[in-house]
Amino acid sequence: MKKTIACPGCGSQNPADQQFCGSCGAKLAGEAEQQTIICPGCGSQNAASQQFCGSCGAKLAGEAQQVPTGVQPVPTVVIEPLVNRRQIEVKPTWGLAWGLFWRLLLLNLVIGGVLYLIAVIVMLAFGFTYPVGF
Repeated sequence: MKKTIACPGCGSQNPADQQFCGSCGAKLAGEAEQQTIICPGCGSQNAASQQFCGSCGAKLAGEAQQVPTGVQPVPTVVIEPLVNRRQIEVKPTWGLAWGLFWRLLLLNLVIGGVLYLIAVIVMLAFGFTYPVGF
């Protein structure tokens, strides 16, 4: 059975999907424009002709309110982070370890050589001579 809507102007029945009356041309109230009452107890929508809520049975009071049946979604925007962070895997490499080892060895040789030269200069300044032959 097809739903029908009564014309507010002439009272004739029209199919629910029409927007204007076929007899008099008056604008028909669509499903979104039909009068409904919101239940104060549970918040469900009920037809304006009802006196009690169809969901919870509470007494419906007050005037009919226009409530659109189709709820429009709120547009959402996904915000991406300002900095793309990539996870970097750090693997220890022997090349780095050997490079560090050789640098430290070279540094120790240079520092040791400088200290040896300072010691020789100080010993010569105080007249120390190396013993010749054993």
